[in-house]
Amino acid sequence: MFKTFFTRFVPVATACLLLGNCSSVPETPERITLVNKFIGTAGNGCISPLAAVPFGMVQLGADTRPYSSGYHYQHDEILGFSHVHKSGAGCGDFLDILFMPLPPDTATDSIAELRSEYWRSKFSHDKEWSLPGYYGVNLHDDRMKVELTASDRCGLQRYRYAENSPMPLIIDLEYGSRSACTIQSEHDVDTVYYASLEMVDDRTVRGCRLTNGFAPHQHVYFYTVFSSPIESFTLYSDNIRQPGVTRAEGMNLKAVISFEKGNELEIKTGISAVDLDGAERNYRTEAKDRSFETVKTQAFDRWADLLGTIDIETPDPRKKELFYTALYNTMLYPMLYSDTDFRFRGPDDRIHRTDGFNYYGAVMGLWDTFRAACPLEAVLRPDIIEDYVKTALEHYKHAGQLPIWTLAGAETYQMIGLHSMPLITNAYLNGIRNFDTELALQAMTESAMKDSCGTSMGYFVGLRNYKKYGYVPCDMEMEAVARTLEYAYDDHAIAQFARMTGDTAKYELFRNRSFNYQNVIDPETLLARGRMKNGQWRTPFYPLRSSHRNDDYCEGNAWQWTFFVPHDVEGLAEIMGGKKVLARMLDSLFTTGASLEGESASGDITGLIGQYAHGNEPGHHTIYMYNRVGEPEKTQFYVHKVLTELYDNTPEGICGNEDTGQMSAWYVFSAMGFYPMDPVSGQYELGTPLFEKTTLHLPSGKDFTVTAENLGDENIFVDEVRLNGKKLERTYITFDELLAGGTLTFRMKGKND
Repeated sequence: MFKTFFTRFVPVATACLLLGNCSSVPETPERITLVNKFIGTAGNGCISPLAAVPFGMVQLGADTRPYSSGYHYQHDEILGFSHVHKSGAGCGDFLDILFMPLPPDTATDSIAELRSEYWRSKFSHDKEWSLPGYYGVNLHDDRMKVELTASDRCGLQRYRYAENSPMPLIIDLEYGSRSACTIQSEHDVDTVYYASLEMVDDRTVRGCRLTNGFAPHQHVYFYTVFSSPIESFTLYSDNIRQPGVTRAEGMNLKAVISFEKGNELEIKTGISAVDLDGAERNYRTEAKDRSFETVKTQAFDRWADLLGTIDIETPDPRKKELFYTALYNTMLYPMLYSDTDFRFRGPDDRIHRTDGFNYYGAVMGLWDTFRAACPLEAVLRPDIIEDYVKTALEHYKHAGQLPIWTLAGAETYQMIGLHSMPLITNAYLNGIRNFDTELALQAMTESAMKDSCGTSMGYFVGLRNYKKYGYVPCDMEMEAVARTLEYAYDDHAIAQFARMTGDTAKYELFRNRSFNYQNVIDPETLLARGRMKNGQWRTPFYPLRSSHRNDDYCEGNAWQWTFFVPHDVEGLAEIMGGKKVLARMLDSLFTTGASLEGESASGDITGLIGQYAHGNEPGHHTIYMYNRVGEPEKTQFYVHKVLTELYDNTPEGICGNEDTGQMSAWYVFSAMGFYPMDPVSGQYELGTPLFEKTTLHLPSGKDFTVTAENLGDENIFVDEVRLNGKKLERTYITFDELLAGGTLTFRMKGKND
């Protein structure tokens, strides 16, 4: 019997000494031991402590529930280990290709009926551990240990048994996410349209799942090779045993596979969204000739390199753990979707091939990530963002529009706005220009001029009414105020790109459209408000009311959405009566009572400071608006308050769902002392640094260093800022100044200094 395993916080190399037989394991890179992957696994964080590499296609992890991210810290049973997750996303899905090892003494011949989720195992967090690229847990009363690691397109499992035992397991192709984001309850979720499962030879199994869910079509093909020969292979169709069958097709397929007695079983699985050949090719390229330890070491090294792009100095280990965990969470996305031969499944459900770049269309949560996650990656990993922009343009070629919110390569239309626009413009501003800029402007223009983009929740999505009225009338479309504000911002992003690429006519067109936000700001209430097609304001008006995805806003209310004008703070102030009035409105946002009205108020309105909701993305820039109205000390106060009160090192440590890296990206930027309030402005607004020293190691080889003199628990306010020794008389630095390298020095003071 194994000894009691170490807790999740013990470095793997140290832990292996407790287990013995780990002489091949190299010392774990120190950087990755700073990541606590269990932060955000409880509450509504939707984090899963899975095994993955940065931006990888495979997210292999334990499922404790068949919905959301698949894992919740408060659960005490594991259902199995699926190869594709959506860790951190508010709208869960995937959970494809589930493996579940059975207790070693299971009489598999007696299993006449096999139902999903029947076979499960109790587990303890004291015998569970996870590091970037690695996950492990004890199952079945400590009789076995499961370890997981991953490459880009392959998941590796290792089952180690306490004694020489039979090694049975289940593959379940019926299992998948039972609750995704079709929004409409009458729509089936993760319906299996087709599955196949086949024993290829005495060590190999392959198959596929074709389903719907958040996206209308999801394809996952897999090719699995076992380290031991298969002793018995039994297929189950519609839960019923099918003796003597080694290949089956259907909608509910499973298999029980047994192996000869042993102490260890290694399982290598390549996946693909293209076809079975793609899954096999991915396996042969990334896993065939590599041991579990080799793949794990490579995963560790990739995470160590990425986390090493930023060095921080702080005497507080909890802050260091939070920072590197946030950086880790950000870098799981965008999510790879092309095979090693560059083939991918496009939004038209057909197979295409890139000209040599990686296609990142598996999860494109741009409504969340255009704000800070993509801008952070543009600085630290411009190679990824270059391919991400090319992915968006490739999507346009096959869908006729730029992506809005894609999953499994397909457009879902589930969120609002056209946020490929700021993705592309922010990339260009960061010097990422190795893409077809003429095609990009064409794609941006055509996408922004379409009458209809599609449908979401059964109603129209598009810009026909926005173009006709200069706003989205609330008596014609849902979420009309939020759509107007986001379309106006996206118009601003197009205008900036047109200006930089020399198209004056398009610059003027979209610059003028970017002021359409003014049409939904009521000069009497000073709040963003629904407006009908006849020009009248919707009455009655309840600024605190929210009805989730069924009102004039989107996952918010009038208070939270009024300030989504990051591109024209001065113009918003003018409507309200000047900067002092806007400053008082911002004050009211943070001091109005934190209650919400409405029986179906959005559950996404979390992390409240007054009516400011940090747990959801539309307000993430708002604190920094104080800089633009002459009160930067309030930016500093609230940034510090959010950093220290709304993030912590517990499983409940994220005040909303992670939203594919955006919550963490806000933390990373803000802790460094600056933030892209408007990601297409070319400027970072200054806040208040959390660390004595932060150094960004830029891909160019240059360093950008932020130091905070006289920093302390009370000294959170900025007395003076210098850039390369020269005093700044402004509250921002530019993208170009950061990319050039240098030193940004904050001199801090207390409230009354």
